[in-house]
Amino acid sequence: MYNNWSLGSEKMYEKFLDDMKNSLKNTDLIIVTDESGKIMYYNNFNDIYNESGNQDNIGKSIFELYPWLTKENSTIFKVIDSGEPLINQFQFIKIDDKVTVSSINSAFPLINGKGIIGAIEISTNISPEKDSPKKKKMYLNYSAKYNFDNFITGNSQMKAAIENMKKISKNDSTILIYGETGTGKEIIAHSIHNCSNRASKPFVTQNCAAIPSTLIESILFGSVKGSFTGSENRAGLFEIANGGTIYLDEINSMPQSMQSKLLRTIENRAIRRVGDNKEINIDVRIISSTNEKLSKLVKSNKFRQDLFYRISVVSMEIFPLRERKEDIELLCQHFIKHFNHIFNKNVKDLESDVKFLFMEYDWPGNVRELKNCLESAFNLVEGEYIKASHIPEYILYSNTNKNNLISSDNKPLSQLVDEYEKNILIKTIKMKKYNIVQTAKALGIPRQTLYYKLKKYNILDKIRA
Repeated sequence: MYNNWSLGSEKMYEKFLDDMKNSLKNTDLIIVTDESGKIMYYNNFNDIYNESGNQDNIGKSIFELYPWLTKENSTIFKVIDSGEPLINQFQFIKIDDKVTVSSINSAFPLINGKGIIGAIEISTNISPEKDSPKKKKMYLNYSAKYNFDNFITGNSQMKAAIENMKKISKNDSTILIYGETGTGKEIIAHSIHNCSNRASKPFVTQNCAAIPSTLIESILFGSVKGSFTGSENRAGLFEIANGGTIYLDEINSMPQSMQSKLLRTIENRAIRRVGDNKEINIDVRIISSTNEKLSKLVKSNKFRQDLFYRISVVSMEIFPLRERKEDIELLCQHFIKHFNHIFNKNVKDLESDVKFLFMEYDWPGNVRELKNCLESAFNLVEGEYIKASHIPEYILYSNTNKNNLISSDNKPLSQLVDEYEKNILIKTIKMKKYNIVQTAKALGIPRQTLYYKLKKYNILDKIRA
């Protein structure tokens, strides 16, 4: 929603202010933290959950105040990590042994010239005792923030898969997205919803690995007062998503006891709150994602076969970054533009040796790792080009890159430099399918210089042979 926005962009700034104003209408809590999660400002307008007082919480970590939170499920840390606001995100917070609070949070990164320095979170309590007509409307404010244009790829197979997903999005079939961590599964899930006939309805997300097994049923299906210690009459995520889409991330982490209940929900199109004896009809499209092959988990009896078939009417695989190396350059340019706005810098590109290293590296963390790597580089770079000295050492000296380093063997420095340069030229021109213009562009050198070097090392005829 706010990609490539800056305070200099009047329309984006107005959008930011509007979202802030809308978020403040029913606010119960405002928290400001630094980049480590240390509370700098705390104002809880709900006296029921404010026994310690506002000022007593200054200087504490949010994890001290809310022990149930993690960096993975905290909206504050999500915006600190991404640099992008999150609007109307559902959160289920355990205050103490007796009290749990359902809330809708909006979080905004705090940015100065040096980068992200913290975040502000605005929270609205939607627990049953706080329900009001205004707050009940908040259930409908879940929205997907990505579309297919946000998935950056030059890979022909991925482009074809996305075109297929655009067509499939119009229907209500269940969809299973497979891909390693950091490949962009969430972007695809958001995009499917926004491209569907349910786009105006709620889009509710839940990471199945982020919640304890004892809570997952009540979070998904809701609960009635007295069904377990501290339980209240509370709608679950399936009720909130009614008419829209629910996205179950890392469904491979779902306990088997819960898998059977999810299967029953899909088959009956109805849910039953924990502790209740009546069913509630629902109309929800289910999108799931997994970072493990579910077919393998089925064979090892870790995932129900019948559920696997029901959630994977349509399947999509997102290739890891190491299998679509042509995307690295596209993604680098995208993230450079993104971080230029955040860090207020004017970085143009990577130096050619860094490009070579990036192409050789396997990127086990995929696109997310690449983004984090470039953010790290932006903290160090001062000129227009990112150099090897700006790149994290674990990437420079990884096994993949280490194996491509030239062995000295008491060779003179000039010979080592020539061998390294020749290696880069061979790798790059092969990657660019012998296109001179594209190779020169990738290396950041004039075509005349490229021709000279190819002739110098007698490369072109050898690598084509």
